[in-house]
Amino acid sequence: MSTPLILVCDDTPAKRYVLASWLRRGGYDVVEADTASGAAHTLHEHRIDLAVLDVHLPDGNGLDITRAIRADAELRGTPVVHVSAVAMETSDKVTALDQGADAYLVDPIEPEELLSTVRALLRSSGARREAELLATRLGHLNRAAVRLNVAASVPRLVEAAARAAAEVLGAPATAVLRDDEGGTWRVTLLAADQAASAVPVPAEQVEGWADQLPAASGSWTGSPVRVAGTVEGVVAVAATDDPEARDQAEVLLARLTQATAVALENLRALAFEHRTALMLQRSLLPGALPEPPGLRVAARYRASQQQVEVGGDFFDAFEVDGHCFLVIGDVQGHSLEAAVVMAELRYSLRAYAYDGHGPTGVLDRLDSLLDRSGSDLIATACVAVIAPDRSRVEVVVAGHPSPLLVRDGATRTLTAVGPLLGAVMGTHPVTAYELEPGDRLVMFTDGLVERRGQHLDANLDLLAGQVAGASGDSGEQLAESLLTTWGESEDDVALLVVDVG
Repeated sequence: MSTPLILVCDDTPAKRYVLASWLRRGGYDVVEADTASGAAHTLHEHRIDLAVLDVHLPDGNGLDITRAIRADAELRGTPVVHVSAVAMETSDKVTALDQGADAYLVDPIEPEELLSTVRALLRSSGARREAELLATRLGHLNRAAVRLNVAASVPRLVEAAARAAAEVLGAPATAVLRDDEGGTWRVTLLAADQAASAVPVPAEQVEGWADQLPAASGSWTGSPVRVAGTVEGVVAVAATDDPEARDQAEVLLARLTQATAVALENLRALAFEHRTALMLQRSLLPGALPEPPGLRVAARYRASQQQVEVGGDFFDAFEVDGHCFLVIGDVQGHSLEAAVVMAELRYSLRAYAYDGHGPTGVLDRLDSLLDRSGSDLIATACVAVIAPDRSRVEVVVAGHPSPLLVRDGATRTLTAVGPLLGAVMGTHPVTAYELEPGDRLVMFTDGLVERRGQHLDANLDLLAGQVAGASGDSGEQLAESLLTTWGESEDDVALLVVDVG
């Protein structure tokens, strides 16, 4: 624990010397001033734990200094003792105490009287400072808990934990957590406001976490992160020599590691649920694509990394009497219900097509089916039917983005318009287009191009330019390139690329 630093301000050298010598013999460090301006300068240059001020000074008085201390957010907690050999009346004491002084002593002053007063004020101010510091740290801890629980990955969680420890305790901090694959991540912060960097640490070294910390930072105080009784990591801060501060750090670290453990457990549960949802989603999509004569079909599906539950995006491709049906669709929302409705629509669409209905008849019946299902969900879909001789395609749309046709390095939209499925707002008209060998059709769900804060038409133009420039690539190459170029989406993405000839 550091020795308290006391300011003694008095314009009489002999009196200042006596007061300072008493305090030094009492075990305190002392800094002296003989003017009000000198005292003000000292208060801002040093961390003063207590001020002993003469009431009358050449350029002011102790009352002025006290008022300035109480008006300063950083200094207002500093205890003030007024001393005077002149202002000795009760009214003088009342005025000084009302202006913010904590004690008022008049000459003659006994050494023990001064030292006892100083000890009492330092005890109370120390307790107040500790309480304020603890309240501040608990506030940081509560805010940190929110950041921990929104971390979307182990590297982000370990960074949040280390940053929280640095902010809460105001010291260099580090965190080590085991990831799902059995490895670990470490983050070291030199200070609360510096950037963190995550680097891998071998799993077998997690128990010897202290050996992995920077030697230049000295010793560390750490608390284990336990999930289901197993140590999965540690959060640590640079140790202090102050026993009371160390005890408080251990308590706060324990609370922080508890919050980190809960966040880690939730993160793992969400990851497991996401993997399960993705397996379910993919099990509802076609297991294999057809290889119809004169056509080459490529497809992709990518689940959103920001959604735990399954979504309703789907694609399909199948033949009926030489006609090739190409289907892309999207059921509203991310839920088990959306996945079930998606499966019902896909299987029913095939059944209607096998019964001989064309694209308009298929979507009209799906519209009625979804309306009668009792579900409040709506869906979009696009059906393109390529003739047996591959010279013609009929396109029907239900509130879905229209397909793109690429020919001779240029892209056009095969425009078709129709109401959403489940809205029962009328029939879905068919639009026919001629096809030539070498043509390419691109069908997609809106998750490919919709981005928060970006204009959809501009993104559609960018997509058209990209598919036009990829005429030399195979359909598989283009499908993969589209997912790579457009990056992570907040929504699921389904995609079909069909080459003619």
